[in-house]
Amino acid sequence: MWRALSLLGFACLSATVHAQLVPMEDDALSQVLAQDGSLFLSDHIGPNALANAPSDGSANFDFYRMGLDVKLNLNANIAKFQLGCGGVNDLLTTSAPCDIDIDYLSFMGVNNDGDFPSLDGPESAFELIRPYVELAIKNDSTATLREVAGIKIGGQRINGALSIGRDYTGSGKPSEGFIGPGLESNLINQEHGGACNPSATTGQGVVNCHSGINSVSGFLSLELSAAIRARANLLNFFDADLNTCFGRMNPAQYGCNANSTPFFVDASGTRLQTLHVAAAKLTVDAIDLNCNFWNFAVCLPAQGVANLIIDEGYGQLRIDMRQVHYLLTPDTENFFLSMQRERVAWPNYSKAPPPNNQAFDACNPAYGQIPANGRCSSAYAPTANTGWWLNAPGAKILNINPPNRIDVGYVDLGTAVSLLGPEGQLLIDNPKIDLPRVSNCYGSAVFC
Repeated sequence: MWRALSLLGFACLSATVHAQLVPMEDDALSQVLAQDGSLFLSDHIGPNALANAPSDGSANFDFYRMGLDVKLNLNANIAKFQLGCGGVNDLLTTSAPCDIDIDYLSFMGVNNDGDFPSLDGPESAFELIRPYVELAIKNDSTATLREVAGIKIGGQRINGALSIGRDYTGSGKPSEGFIGPGLESNLINQEHGGACNPSATTGQGVVNCHSGINSVSGFLSLELSAAIRARANLLNFFDADLNTCFGRMNPAQYGCNANSTPFFVDASGTRLQTLHVAAAKLTVDAIDLNCNFWNFAVCLPAQGVANLIIDEGYGQLRIDMRQVHYLLTPDTENFFLSMQRERVAWPNYSKAPPPNNQAFDACNPAYGQIPANGRCSSAYAPTANTGWWLNAPGAKILNINPPNRIDVGYVDLGTAVSLLGPEGQLLIDNPKIDLPRVSNCYGSAVFC
């Protein structure tokens, strides 16, 4: 028996010796590239090699991509997220000191419908599928002039939500991401100064009730939806109440529902602080001129005409980004963060133009809102400016439902008539909206 075991042990030892790894020569090793199904992925894209490269030279680089064929789950809380403070972009804008500056940023999951952050909070996951690093190399063929012009960190696809900032109105519990007990009676914004006015429906008194996105540099292709209740003084004669909406709403509000046509807006630039929604097509659910005894003879016929012919209109909104307390990124492609010393048009992960059949995407022709900047026919993302840059196509801010009727003040006849067309001249400045911050903390912690 001992002899049999000895022979077996010798056989195993012999097999181990013959199966050992053999060193590769450097020349042979340099020819090995990652293949489909490998854990590690690498790729090279030559200058202007993809479809519809920008004509301004911003794709005239060699792009080297290194990544992993994995899915990474992340749940994190960052009290202060700042990139690119000072530097060359100070010469471009004086409105903000940083390229990206966000208070109280949380990476977390999104709900199954993709229209709200996950209520599981710290138990949810922000998913990053096939993460990678990419370099933009200038003068790659000349050893003495070769240099790194930019670096990009991203993923083929992400699935999650960003919860942002805090609300000073004291309208929620500390565990829900608000400012905590003891501060509600002293509504001075701790991040920015200025008094919060909980009763304000527009203007700076509204903005002072929030902290969050102070500035962001990048390209955001946003899907928006909102229910808007407004009150306007028409010609000093009617106090008109309007119930309107745009985009797909869940639950249904004022004529908009989950099957309504999505509404998209592109925002792009360096150190953005406001979101300008121009020419939003509004579904008008109801107009009430509030007729009374003093204007009955004129008001009643006007009310009848309004009920008969006005079922849509157009409006403009300007919203300070500090009010945006969440961004949704459900199954979003080409999400990345980059830093470049000059303008760079980074390749899409797929090396092809965006698909034109994606639901709830601006490049889908079924919605009739394809942007004019040509990005839907190009294999490159919109050109990134110098400094830090966030690329977030397909991000969403859905189901905005302001808690109060927005008082827009006096509206003259010309402005009122213009609202019937896309050139509508009425701009609502910083309306009070309802985008609650969702907590990503355990227990009663205000922020983790």
